[in-house]
Amino acid sequence: MAVLIKNADITIYNKYYDLFSELYKYQRTVIKGVNWQAKRNGTVSDKGLLIADSTIVFIDKLDNYISPKRFAKLQPLDREKYFTIGVDDKIVKSEVDFEVIGFKPYSISDLEKEFDDVITIKSVTELSGHFEVEGV
Repeated sequence: MAVLIKNADITIYNKYYDLFSELYKYQRTVIKGVNWQAKRNGTVSDKGLLIADSTIVFIDKLDNYISPKRFAKLQPLDREKYFTIGVDDKIVKSEVDFEVIGFKPYSISDLEKEFDDVITIKSVTELSGHFEVEGV
């Protein structure tokens, strides 16, 4: 089943290891028409009120998706044709053209400072027609 209510576009940043430069880099992919659900959870304990924000993003399965392990093995020219959804990858709510190249002013921390809705993927559940991606 496909995502029913599409309320956002996202930009996903897939982390990969570049053998040539021997550095971790990020590939940017824009995905249109996802369902973005942000929520704030509160718990009262003996230590007081604990607040935690979380987000669930529902993403339709697309033809250019491949698994994180297959994505990691791709050659640079092949990698540009695909995206993945992996734990610790970043998602920005909206279409952005910010390229992460690893150093100021284009690092992951600069991405998080520049845009409001940036999450880190913590879990991915693959269902029949879509993915449920949870992040914080």
